[in-house]
Amino acid sequence: MDTVTPEYARLRSAISARLTAHDLLGVMDHGAPETEYDPEMEDFAALITAGTPITPEVVATVWHKWFGDSQGETTGEPEPPTSGMTALAADLQAIQTGFVQ
Repeated sequence: MDTVTPEYARLRSAISARLTAHDLLGVMDHGAPETEYDPEMEDFAALITAGTPITPEVVATVWHKWFGDSQGETTGEPEPPTSGMTALAADLQAIQTGFVQ
């Protein structure tokens, strides 16, 4: 059984809140569940705890993994980050700066 520290639980919660607030897919206002972005949150939490800088390109790469490019293709390289991805990256960087493992 995995044990989640209080710090890691707070990290996951903070990431989820930012993903939901930015709602890059625009699905939250259409009744998507609160857990809509949980897979992406887990990826970002792992990256943050590993010390990987969360840049707009990192956000674009995670997004591409889960949702593909603008045509839905998950093969090939991610498209350049959107302004929304850049804003999300800034928020995730702020969370990363405050994270104490």
